[in-house]
Amino acid sequence: MKKIKVKKRRFKYRILGYAFIVFLGYQISFNIMMNFKLVTSNESFIKALLIDSNYHMLYEKKASNLFTRAFSKILDVNEPITILDNIFHLKGSTNSPSMAYVSNPNKEIKEMEKEPEIYLYNTHQGESYEGTALEGYNITPGVMMASYIFQKKLADINIKALVMEDNISDYLNLNNMKYSKSYNASRVFLKEALNQNKNLKLIIDIHRDSIEKNKSTTTINNKPCAKILFVVGEEYETYEENLKMTNYINEKIKEKYPSLTRGVITKGGKGNNGVYNQDLNSKITLIEIGGDKNTINEVLNTIDLITPIIGEYINES
Repeated sequence: MKKIKVKKRRFKYRILGYAFIVFLGYQISFNIMMNFKLVTSNESFIKALLIDSNYHMLYEKKASNLFTRAFSKILDVNEPITILDNIFHLKGSTNSPSMAYVSNPNKEIKEMEKEPEIYLYNTHQGESYEGTALEGYNITPGVMMASYIFQKKLADINIKALVMEDNISDYLNLNNMKYSKSYNASRVFLKEALNQNKNLKLIIDIHRDSIEKNKSTTTINNKPCAKILFVVGEEYETYEENLKMTNYINEKIKEKYPSLTRGVITKGGKGNNGVYNQDLNSKITLIEIGGDKNTINEVLNTIDLITPIIGEYINES
């Protein structure tokens, strides 16, 4: 009888051991799969670039047991920023787009307390760049990524910028609107941002063009850069104010890097938007950064060059 009881006890322990191993395997697998959500789509990757973004909290597990807590610490795959660091060798560079977590907590607090001076948004959020460098990560870099990079570069020079995080595509779908109505959609979110941030000195709608690579690229300091083009609508009463501001910034860029800018163009008349929501504020402009054949690396190089110039304009305002 004792032998039978011992065997039964061993059998129970063996079952418990198997159950523990299965549970342990489940916890590890679940944690890995859930964490990798941060780098399996364009939107989640872009949102994870911001250290102070609330969106990355959507992917943080509310650890309910010891195992989840432990393996969340051990299996840390929540840093998609290292993808660009590794690809473009940005770590340790004082001129890099600051695409790493803030190492100085005091600096982070100081930036959070500042009033935002720049607002960045993308009416055409789906506009993408050449994405071969990021194909292995299932990521197609685009204008939204450019906005977040721009934001971090501005933070490096102590200028706080906000980026529109609203989804234009979802808004269009929910309201049965066509893609051609994208400016109507971005107008809704832009008006809300302007109402909430009264002291903005510059508002930029970032796009990319669709032109040949040789027309959208230049070389500055031995680095390939995506050329920029400013667009100002002319079918609203105060367009001359927007045009004056845009011309001023363009001239400052042209003085330092003549080949970087393709200039300023105005649009109006049949077949053109003619407004681009610039009637909402005299500090709104539209910038085309490169074209569809440019790489995100070339866009990074351009943002690196124009950020100090934008900073000069903000400090003068």
